[in-house]
Amino acid sequence: MARPQLENGHTRIANEILEHLIKIHLSPNQWQVLLCIIRKTYGFNKKVDYIANFQIVEATGLGKEVVSRCLKCLTEMNLLTRNKKIVGFQKDWDLWKLAVSSTLGTKLAEQSTNEKLAVSSTELAVSSTELAVSSTKVSSPHVAQKTKDTYQKTLIKRQYGEFNNVLLTDEEYTKLVNKFGEDKTKELLETLSSGIKSKGYKYLDHYATILNWERRDRKQNNLKDGQNATYKRNSTKLPDRNSYTKPPPNPKIDRLVAEARAAREKSGSDQPG
Repeated sequence: MARPQLENGHTRIANEILEHLIKIHLSPNQWQVLLCIIRKTYGFNKKVDYIANFQIVEATGLGKEVVSRCLKCLTEMNLLTRNKKIVGFQKDWDLWKLAVSSTLGTKLAEQSTNEKLAVSSTELAVSSTELAVSSTKVSSPHVAQKTKDTYQKTLIKRQYGEFNNVLLTDEEYTKLVNKFGEDKTKELLETLSSGIKSKGYKYLDHYATILNWERRDRKQNNLKDGQNATYKRNSTKLPDRNSYTKPPPNPKIDRLVAEARAAREKSGSDQPG
């Protein structure tokens, strides 16, 4: 059972503001966004604060486009003050620009005939049905959860590496694992994390950096493999020494060798003993 206590935190807001807020007519989505702004400003004893759209998306469960439309409408009503991402609640209710909404009783009183009354009632019923369908489509929990999951996968970056300085979305990390495998991906993340920490490297996108590293390494490996293949193809291999053969006989050379040998023997025999 939930047991909220003031000691755990509370939002201080003047009763005069609440008394005027309960008189205005806003859509359910607009109420969610307005209460979220009050919680993130008055809840922290601030009049204004830097509030990004994704913070409101996470707090309310609404889609990003729905939050943007609600912020625009509330600003036009002067219920909020905005300066880019600096947002605050306009407590001066005299400055609120609220449309005067006529009640059903006032509309019925303005009808002079039963025919006009029937037509007006039909149009009002159709308008109410369309509004209910539109609200269901916009604020459906399934649609809001799907939008939130998509936002987290594609935009919110998580920290990786030993020094928690490599930033990747869930989608980017999954792509790296599918491309390189779990072990290779962790090795690349650690290498990038160490480089950023030790040498102060700065990259605009860490996912693109890892992909560039992989393409560079693959190109260098291909170039090295091509050079090795060219060297092997153009190198001259010495023949096996066992394959050496004697030169073919040459009668002229054989005759000259025999004459030289005979002359040497004759000169030796002519010397005195």
